[in-house]
Amino acid sequence: MVPRLLPAVLLVGLLLFVCALAHPQSRPSGQQRDAASAFEDGQNAQEHGDLTNAVKFYTEAISANGKLYQAYYQRGTAFMSLHRAQDAEADLKKALELEPTFTRAHRALGLLMLDRDRTDEAKRELARAIELEPQMRGVRICYASALIKSGQPAEALEHLRVAISQQEELPLATALLGIVLERTGKSQEALTAYEEALKLDPSNSTAREGRARLLESRGEIQKAIEDYTIAYRSQPSRDVALKLAALHTRAGQAQAAVSVYRLLLTEKSDDLEARAELARALSECGQNDEAQKEIGIVLNAAKGNSKYLLLAGDVFFKEKPNLASDYYRKALEQDPNNNRARVQLGSSLVRSLQYEEALQFLTEAIARDENNYAAHANLATALFKLKRYPESAREFIWVINAKPELPASYFFLAISLDKLGNCEQALRSYNEFLRRADRGTNKNELEEAGLRIGQLQHLISEKKCGGQPKRHGQ
Repeated sequence: MVPRLLPAVLLVGLLLFVCALAHPQSRPSGQQRDAASAFEDGQNAQEHGDLTNAVKFYTEAISANGKLYQAYYQRGTAFMSLHRAQDAEADLKKALELEPTFTRAHRALGLLMLDRDRTDEAKRELARAIELEPQMRGVRICYASALIKSGQPAEALEHLRVAISQQEELPLATALLGIVLERTGKSQEALTAYEEALKLDPSNSTAREGRARLLESRGEIQKAIEDYTIAYRSQPSRDVALKLAALHTRAGQAQAAVSVYRLLLTEKSDDLEARAELARALSECGQNDEAQKEIGIVLNAAKGNSKYLLLAGDVFFKEKPNLASDYYRKALEQDPNNNRARVQLGSSLVRSLQYEEALQFLTEAIARDENNYAAHANLATALFKLKRYPESAREFIWVINAKPELPASYFFLAISLDKLGNCEQALRSYNEFLRRADRGTNKNELEEAGLRIGQLQHLISEKKCGGQPKRHGQ
């Protein structure tokens, strides 16, 4: 996620000023006096926040004197405050056409371009403003922001140092310095910069987000959640909300994630990504009916989208594995290279007792990713259920090597070896199963393992191993 560097509110705020140089220098004719009077009325209106009338008066001034570049500039800044970006751009460019060295217009146009993600144009205009007036306040912070946005953090450092030395917007300048340090691999220095910015302004969202990223990277998830929460309250942003919800999910706080996604959907009901993630969070909370309803809305709006088909499979996986397998199959048809869809399709087929069909998908999944644990575990189960014990034993051995802490794998390996008449290895596996068993272990499996251990010990002592045992379904 690209951090927000200069909020739109700040961009507009930097332009809410009265241009002392904007008044005409003389009034040689009636027409000139009319233009100057209208211009002055426009400035007064703009200064008092009456932007609609400000635009009206500036327009009158321009009608009276089409070469009054200051009027184009001031009307452009009023348009920016009114969020009329195209009109603002036209006026600022006209002001520069009439007076190419008008520094404030270069700065304003650069800010406008930066806010519209036209970063190269923003850099050009802001660099020109610095060239014309190196000490102009505010411009270096914006130029540094544009440099960071275009992947040039090292180049931004010099301008931020100057801005900080001039005491310009210190909380924001220091927060941007943190981003530069973060982007250049100096995490600890970046953390210090973010914390310094927050001392100056605890509500600074750029610093809050920056510190949250670093805390998350260190595994301090709860602290990161706190910072993202404050950042969102200070300056609501969809990106921050999605990040916050994802961290809640990662921390096992699915219900908190649900609340964030619902808030986003209140603001924008057609946000499919937020609705899809809401479905995932609801599923994790056990609210399956609601989850299925939400993913249904997403699928109706985005038919054939493999990502959402895959998520639909996940939502239905536990309760309706047959339906889940249909969604996974469609997702795989849309994106044949999606190995997760392949693994999940095989897993849902195992869950719905379609073991033979599951084999082809799980085997191919392993061929594409030989270390895929879920594929090996489900393949082991499918082979076991199909009574292909030599192959199931091989897969359970792989599963145990990958995750030796799970007791169930030892139990099914023991049965597979037992079926093959390998008494000593089966006995060792049963014993290992009992040694690793915990409170969650199936009681029937514990009883069967204990019973079979005694029988195997007897067979080994009588040297009667090698034949097929009579237990375990035979």
